[in-house]
Amino acid sequence: MDLYTFINNLVFRLEDLSITDLINFKMIFLSIIIEAMPFILLSVFVSAILHNFVSEELIRKVLPSNKYLSILFACFLGLIFPVCDCGMVPIVRRLVQKKVPIYTAVSFMLAVPIINPVVIAATYFAFKGYTDFNMVYLRLGLAFLVAFLTGILLSQFIKRPQLRSTHFHFGGCGCAVSSCPVEMSYYEKIHKTLMDACNEFFEMGKYLMLGAFFGAIAQTVISRDFLLSIGQDSVISIFTMIAFAFVISVCSSADAFIAASLIANFTPGSMLAFMVFGPMLDIKNTMMLLHAFKLRFVVLLMFIIVALCASGAFLINQF
Repeated sequence: MDLYTFINNLVFRLEDLSITDLINFKMIFLSIIIEAMPFILLSVFVSAILHNFVSEELIRKVLPSNKYLSILFACFLGLIFPVCDCGMVPIVRRLVQKKVPIYTAVSFMLAVPIINPVVIAATYFAFKGYTDFNMVYLRLGLAFLVAFLTGILLSQFIKRPQLRSTHFHFGGCGCAVSSCPVEMSYYEKIHKTLMDACNEFFEMGKYLMLGAFFGAIAQTVISRDFLLSIGQDSVISIFTMIAFAFVISVCSSADAFIAASLIANFTPGSMLAFMVFGPMLDIKNTMMLLHAFKLRFVVLLMFIIVALCASGAFLINQF
């Protein structure tokens, strides 16, 4: 199917939207919001705690000084710090503000939503009856390689600060780093943590809603029959599932069950691309990344992740 035919079908699909489609849109939109909201809440509280209670000196002591070891360390933090992809951007922005190297923070953002006990268990149960490929090991392995290599590449290409702004409005004090000139008591820090979490929740929440809106439109307009018609091509199926993962914006703890439902119609590599790329980049996360980081950096990051995910998935399809 060429691009012209696809666009034509898309236009006709938009014209034929029914009341049922609008109801489906509303349900999908709300389900993305409801699914992501607890993780956004968790992430902004973690972010606020990092801001108020964790100093730059402590982070520097915990992280290995060696660049490669720090990236490796970040890739496995999810085993003790399981966080969903829905809330990673606020935490990563805070880590960068705390002077964590951006390549280490990004490796953490990419690996943690997949290399954690919750997602490992979900993937195991979703593919328990599928024995040709061990999807759990393949997913973890590909996720680690993409996160680790992305960190290495960013460390070579990125030399300047990439945050859109180094200062954000927080409750009580305007400082964005822990070296605030006013020494606060323990109870003042708790109050300020709550205020910071509230401010960041409303700041990031609007981008979550915008991403959920586009994701719901994509799921309503693009038919499943179209996806299934190209699922057996070893290359096209990969990029189709990468695009599908980007627009569907499903939580990393649930995407394995969607992939398992399509395994009969799609190649194993494309299923892995869906389960690895989706938690790393989707519409809602991209909106938040564009708000927090410079456009050029986000574009470079997206290019690297797509290239690595597609290459790894293609190699898996060859076996």
